Amino acid sequence: MKFDKKNLIIVSVVAALFVMLLTFFIVRLCIPRVRYEVRVSDVLYGRYVKDAEDEKLPFVFVPESELSKASGSYFATASVTVASIRIENNLTLLPQQSDENETCYPLSERYILPCVPADFSSKGMNVLDPNLELSFCDENELPEGWRALPVDGQYAGEEDYVLSVTQSAVVKVFVHQKKVEEALHTWCEKTFVFEDDAVSDAQDKGPVFIASVGDIMVARGAQEIMMNYADGLERVFGTTLPLLQNSDFTIGNLEGVVTDSWNNATKTYTFKFKKQVLPYLMQAGFDYLMQTNNHCYDYGESGFKDTLKAFAEYNIPSSGIGYNAEEASQFYHTTVKGLPLAVISCGAFPVEQSGFNGKKTATATETRAGILWQSDELLEKVREEKQAGNVVIVNVHGGEEYHFTPSKSQREFYEALCDNGADIVFGSHPHVLQPTEWYNGSLIVYSMGNFVFNGMDGMYGATDSEVVRVGFLGNKIAYVEQYPAQLTDATVTLK
Repeated sequence: MKFDKKNLIIVSVVAALFVMLLTFFIVRLCIPRVRYEVRVSDVLYGRYVKDAEDEKLPFVFVPESELSKASGSYFATASVTVASIRIENNLTLLPQQSDENETCYPLSERYILPCVPADFSSKGMNVLDPNLELSFCDENELPEGWRALPVDGQYAGEEDYVLSVTQSAVVKVFVHQKKVEEALHTWCEKTFVFEDDAVSDAQDKGPVFIASVGDIMVARGAQEIMMNYADGLERVFGTTLPLLQNSDFTIGNLEGVVTDSWNNATKTYTFKFKKQVLPYLMQAGFDYLMQTNNHCYDYGESGFKDTLKAFAEYNIPSSGIGYNAEEASQFYHTTVKGLPLAVISCGAFPVEQSGFNGKKTATATETRAGILWQSDELLEKVREEKQAGNVVIVNVHGGEEYHFTPSKSQREFYEALCDNGADIVFGSHPHVLQPTEWYNGSLIVYSMGNFVFNGMDGMYGATDSEVVRVGFLGNKIAYVEQYPAQLTDATVTLK
């Protein structure tokens, strides 16, 4: 058969195409196209991958529950699982086994709390009582009416606290393909960011402790000891001093006025102090001094104004007091270790035997300096502060003196404060200890008795005191600690 030149060219082209096609099939059979897959747990995929921006990566993420997309045709893409990413929860207390093919990227940490029913009816703290009903729970699942306990003196969130669970994204590499492996770890480092990394390094960790004590009356020698002795604070506050100074926010009720006036009111007892004692009280650890008590007008409105001036001079935080009603209704706001606090104090004490009526005489008006009194308006303001995202603390000077149980009106008002958003209600005025109770997730301390109050010897129950410390994890109460104390003359010490 003879081929002309034209036919020869055609045959040659066809033959070349056939060889190329055959070569392609052979190559595809021997060297299939590869799709590198990284299998991701469905939870991590939904949280980090699904809505992420489309990035040019040498692999694709595939949810664990999704089947491979490879088909059986000659032109199929061969799927190769090069790595997996799973969620793992590890208890910090236990040593972790290492695998050279695995890399952990911590995502978050949550704390495990040993906790007990908060039986405040028993005297003292007794947290190590072997008869306690001890349980363990997640920090976000503390049962209502229970309180957490420290572990070897450490609280959840502190550096050496051992009961925590770290949740991590664990990457396990099956096929070491350098380009893919490097790209995967680069993506993971950028994506799996530990939650606490967003918190400033300067911000302390651990619970925020709010402490409060009973009535502080520094006349009758206490203020002279503080101001005239090098160890004056230790002499007056004894072994309670570290508790006051090491708490994050400490509240005290200053039972009397700061004035040089001698024009005292006609009352059974009137108390006044030197303004120079105020910085010593702050050095003792007090961050807020309450003045809405039945001795705020012991030297009339002028003595009360002297107290306002002295507080301003020494930058003493307080609230519920002012030159008029508008000022007296303002909350004190501060942020402690990231926790926003709104603190207010008010009067709710009954008329004294001497006839002194705090509601009529000492309540602030548009034209008179004075204190905030219990009211429906206060309940509304408490609700507003809670809705604004604050932890709300209300200090109330109320109840009956030398009564060991709260009165009906006392309970109703304190519970109403909690119903409207108060996280803690600290009570004073009875001069003796009254119960501490949970109320719908809030804490009510009806009375902490006297704290520094020389001259109470011989009066039943009047020398029994306590320091109450409430620890917040986030904006929820986790720890409640009661430290019984005893007054002896001008000194208070832990029992």
